[in-house]
Amino acid sequence: MVEGVIPLAQASLIAAAGGVGKSFLLLSLAREVAAHDGGWLNASRLFGGSVSAQGIAVYLTAEDDAIEIHNRLNALGSIPPRLYVVPLPDAGGAIPLFAPNPATRAATTTPAWTDVEHQLLAMTRLKLVVFDPLQPLCALDLNVPENAQFVCSRLAALAAITGASVMVSHHFAKREAWTPEQAREAIRGTGGLVDGVRAVYALWQARNEDAKAVLKALHLPFQRGAVVFGGVVKANGRANLKVVTFVRDDRGLLCDRTADLQRSKTTTEDLLPQLKQAIAGAAVDGKPYTKTGINGVYERRFEMPEAFHTIGKHTLVAMVETLLASEAIVQAMADRSKSVKWLDVPDGELAQGDPSFSVGFIKRHGGQLEQREGASNDD
Repeated sequence: MVEGVIPLAQASLIAAAGGVGKSFLLLSLAREVAAHDGGWLNASRLFGGSVSAQGIAVYLTAEDDAIEIHNRLNALGSIPPRLYVVPLPDAGGAIPLFAPNPATRAATTTPAWTDVEHQLLAMTRLKLVVFDPLQPLCALDLNVPENAQFVCSRLAALAAITGASVMVSHHFAKREAWTPEQAREAIRGTGGLVDGVRAVYALWQARNEDAKAVLKALHLPFQRGAVVFGGVVKANGRANLKVVTFVRDDRGLLCDRTADLQRSKTTTEDLLPQLKQAIAGAAVDGKPYTKTGINGVYERRFEMPEAFHTIGKHTLVAMVETLLASEAIVQAMADRSKSVKWLDVPDGELAQGDPSFSVGFIKRHGGQLEQREGASNDD
């Protein structure tokens, strides 16, 4: 269904806390499957993988009404004819598909499940069935292992006989989750739900400090709840276990920005040539840097390109040491100096014994730096 993430003809579960955005993401997946023409060039990426299947998609929602569904679908684009969406609040309300047997109290399916199953079997080229969420459609106590196993067995059987991916959404218990392992443990109910399906995908809210870093890297303003992480937390077989970074767009849809984030991240190694150039330029201008101290590269990092503004002190000093070790830069002594400390490139005037120091101090002005008369840049 989704390469490396959601298997075809198997039962899968997607779990998250309420309000994270799993329902809209599932609706988007259903629309993409129904609209997909089979060409790999046109395959959309959802849940961290490429949508591979094409055909009929059925989405049954027990929480969203028709108005909300239409608003979301219109925000996604044209509605493909192979997409069937049933907002149960407008169809008489959610009816349990699984319930205790009145006589034995054992878990069983209801007539509503049989009805839905017959209709799905009548569809040709059915590729995706979504039940969102599971709890209102199940009158069983899912904390009981036998009940969870029964529900999962029926979902797996439906997937097997239809050849479609059968997905159910479920909620987290009221606990925090910051990692894939914690997200798996946070899934509400017995472990039988997780164990009984083929794959489990979880979404969890990013902490504020992580969200701020992500949004800053993408040049986006900070908004609470805008960043969500997701990943496969259980898989039977090979799977893509990388954590995906989602950012909520103006429509409220969680969009995979992992690739954009990777492109925006520049490693310290990538920045070494820029650091060398900044050191050389400062020496030519008569305002050379030192490795540390009041003229240190960290203390004066805001004179450098913006990429250096958020680098930590120890990292920036380590970058200078890397350049020194490779002899890309050197430390030189100038007149009136008592130590070898000024940074320059080997063939620079300062390194060659002909230093030139500017008089004045650095002042920030309108986001730019300007030289002011009246003070020395030297120690």
